[in-house]
Amino acid sequence: MKLRPRILSLVIGILIVSFLALSIPLYWYTRSALEDELDKRLLSTAEIAAGNLSGDLLLNLTKEPALSAVRLALEQELSSFLVDGIEGIAIYSQRGEELAKWSPKKSDHPQISVLLQTFSGVEDSAISAVSEIYQLSPGEYVKAAATSIPVGQNPPPILVVWGGAEFMTVIDQIVGSIFWIVLISIVAAVSLAIVFSRSLTRPVMQLSAYARSIQKNIYSDTIDLGRTDEFGDLNRSLAEMHTEIRQNEQSMKQLLSGIAHEIKNPLGGIEIYTGLLEEALSKGSPEKDPAEPRSYLNKVTTELRHLKQIALEYLDYARPLKGHLESLAVEAIFEDVHRLLQLEIRQKEVEYSLSGKGIVLGDESKLRRVFLNLLKNSLEAVDEKGAINVSIESQDRVVSVEVADNGKGIPEADLENIFDPYFTTQDKGYGLGLAIVKNIVDEMNGTIIVDSEAGKRTRFTLRLPQKK
Repeated sequence: MKLRPRILSLVIGILIVSFLALSIPLYWYTRSALEDELDKRLLSTAEIAAGNLSGDLLLNLTKEPALSAVRLALEQELSSFLVDGIEGIAIYSQRGEELAKWSPKKSDHPQISVLLQTFSGVEDSAISAVSEIYQLSPGEYVKAAATSIPVGQNPPPILVVWGGAEFMTVIDQIVGSIFWIVLISIVAAVSLAIVFSRSLTRPVMQLSAYARSIQKNIYSDTIDLGRTDEFGDLNRSLAEMHTEIRQNEQSMKQLLSGIAHEIKNPLGGIEIYTGLLEEALSKGSPEKDPAEPRSYLNKVTTELRHLKQIALEYLDYARPLKGHLESLAVEAIFEDVHRLLQLEIRQKEVEYSLSGKGIVLGDESKLRRVFLNLLKNSLEAVDEKGAINVSIESQDRVVSVEVADNGKGIPEADLENIFDPYFTTQDKGYGLGLAIVKNIVDEMNGTIIVDSEAGKRTRFTLRLPQKK
């Protein structure tokens, strides 16, 4: 089921359950309270009348129901017990025979056969009961109460009092009103739920369409919903992902373009030297003058080594870096790297200094490559008799490493691209050195930043987690 039907079902379900939970208890509580009040009034009237009727008249009428004078006398006594809310009062034998009755409305009394069954077999003792509410006609309800009249005769006669239950008409109206309220509320709730669901489903559908457009064409237009809620956050995250996908695609194309460009020159050289070698071999026997063919082979070998170096550089950047983690002394690795570059440092008469100590957890070969690339960059940037300073500091579980030089610096416009693959400001190289450095530092959960002033200095700052 989709989101909109679920929202509609949820709203309607909550609304119906809420109305039922409120209206049903209210209905039964109100009806019970009013019905109990009517029961008390009817029973009280019946008991008072049963206790104050003339016993002689009632006994004579019980023995001889045809005595009309006695009937009229009893009916006059019954009329004196009518109060507000009492519509009639009558006396019956337990066989259901009417002995006397008084009702101002002169209407038929309610059915009392069920009520009379309560008194079957009753001896000469007082017993009272009330009936259910009877509906005589639409909007007319009545309830009866009865009590036995002990007159020394078994079975005793029964006095029945009935009164109108007008409150049932009001309750019926309330039930009808509740029905219409519920119906109108459901219609209103459905309308609001539709509007609300549209506010939810519309951005979902737009973002879904945006995701499908990215899947079909990563260069499709970016969609901005202009929202500040959670959908806006999702929209911005999706747009950032879209931008990153396009950047990755551009990087991939740049990688392929870089590979093609870098291998084009060595392949061109190989093609030239193999052609010259073929031409030299076709002129005569190589045993007579082996120097020329051998020089061509040496050139081909040099270009092949160049191709191999290019392949290794790209593989180091592109493939996942695997390593063995161990405790490493940062200053010791710098000392090893310094020994590797010592000849070049002496040739340029560069002043090199190393200060501080620090222990990190990492892979030695990777960290050595990071420091080697940084020192090589500094060595290429400084002029003769320049200076390269390396400082190490451990603080707050972080080892900070600064590699600073007073070389030619980096133009401000190039600083933001310095760690991008294939970006280089030098005539040689592939522009992958600092990109590989950034990958390794990121893999170690560290950071690297660069600060430079063109024509004056450059400083790379690494922050690596200290070994606990």
